[in-house]
Amino acid sequence: MENNEKLKQNAQELKKGLELLSRDRKVVLPHNKAFDLVDELQEKVDEIINITGST
Repeated sequence: MENNEKLKQNAQELKKGLELLSRDRKVVLPHNKAFDLVDELQEKVDEIINITGST
């Protein structure tokens, strides 16, 4: 059950991050902020892969 919560939280954070990078965003991020956000999103994807691989 705990893994489901982690997956849900990571998916929500991915969605939020992708919205900040999407064409529909309200504010353009500076390049360094965008790169940092992409790094964070990659970590979330890795965590999701680890969670799903462990079940």
